[in-house]
Amino acid sequence: MAATAAITSLWTHQRCPYRAVILAASVAGLLCLFWFASRYPQLFNKAEHVGGPVASMAFSSELLHVDAAMPWWKRIAFSSVNWLDSMKLGMSFGVAIGALLHTVLKYFPLKIGSNLYLNSVKGALVGVPAGVCANCSVPVACGVTRGHGRVEVALGFLFSSPNLNPLVVAMTFTALPLAMALTKYAVLLLVIAVVVPGVIALLEKRRLMKVLTADDGLGAACEIVKIQSPCDEKFFDVLGELASEFARNAWMLIKPTIMLMLLASVVSAALLVFVPWPSLLANTAPMMLLLVAVIATFMPVPIALDVIFAALLLRQGVAPGYVMLFAMTLGIYSIVPSVYLWREVSKPLSVILFVFFALVGWVCGIIF
Repeated sequence: MAATAAITSLWTHQRCPYRAVILAASVAGLLCLFWFASRYPQLFNKAEHVGGPVASMAFSSELLHVDAAMPWWKRIAFSSVNWLDSMKLGMSFGVAIGALLHTVLKYFPLKIGSNLYLNSVKGALVGVPAGVCANCSVPVACGVTRGHGRVEVALGFLFSSPNLNPLVVAMTFTALPLAMALTKYAVLLLVIAVVVPGVIALLEKRRLMKVLTADDGLGAACEIVKIQSPCDEKFFDVLGELASEFARNAWMLIKPTIMLMLLASVVSAALLVFVPWPSLLANTAPMMLLLVAVIATFMPVPIALDVIFAALLLRQGVAPGYVMLFAMTLGIYSIVPSVYLWREVSKPLSVILFVFFALVGWVCGIIF
């Protein structure tokens, strides 16, 4: 029955390609708009200023200038606005592409196989050119999992997109000592190829996480078969149907994203204002390194800011342990993907990954 449905669905789309053409054109158009009008010009600009001054460890430029003489509440308010401004384009793209992926997967269910390790690598390969930060990757990952895609595919994308982008890799090896850059990417590749699929396999085996497979989307695939006389459908009817589905999926992403963004902006700003950073970075005691590692893992930052901030600390003569710590924790994970995993996927997975990155940053800080 499932095989018949799949064959019928494929034959339907080959004979009446409106949905495939519209969705493919939408994905291509959205990617080109984001890449060439925003992301890659922005990354080239950031590459030119690596090692130079940055506004803070949470945002690289200021819409509203934050002065140390301001009252604490005003500094938090201004910093929150600056953080939101730095995230607005990436998060808008993340929501749009996430909703679009959810729509695509309704009509074309993802058939990616049962090898969790290979799935994670495949997701990472898709994420390489995307150039979306770990926070803005969350709506994309959410679109994949809500569309009944595998979690390891979504996480492979989430970890590779902000870190394995060619420009970010070039910036990392240019701005940081070779040992630091190699360590960072060795750990990152280990996370994608071993840690993520291994933890997911363990949690699924112990029933601490729902097993998501392509078969879960069979209902969506069967919906295609129910379409009456698909070849008699008009182009604008199909376009309207897809637009309606996209709008519904986008709204389901926008609602939690807005609240999460506002909360993350205020918490990040509060950490910038209330944490005594100069005294922390002057103390290389193991427990102090651990505290900074937890805060850095928590902090949501734009793409490549981890490299820029680490390079700035290196130039200012901050202890190499802290330079490596921020390079290892600041841009790979944050509270935003933690909340997504906690609410949408698995609470144990969310906690395990957060603790893992905090401990890895701590150990790297001690070693270097």
